[in-house]
Amino acid sequence: MTYSLIHSECIGCQRLISYNADHVPSIVVEGQREPLCEACHGEWNQIHRVAHGLEPIPLHPNAYAPKKED
Repeated sequence: MTYSLIHSECIGCQRLISYNADHVPSIVVEGQREPLCEACHGEWNQIHRVAHGLEPIPLHPNAYAPKKED
């Protein structure tokens, strides 16, 4: 059984993060999806959702967990 994690910088704060590419929250920058760390995802929700009276987008429970490779 094999598991994988992707490692790259968060587009918001540039900290190195490890994540499951299928579930990590992301934003589109210059046409490409870029990952967000948990803290930046929370900040994005506050600015773009909650401040406008919208429900925050929930964080997937496996966003930063290893992905099982089949």
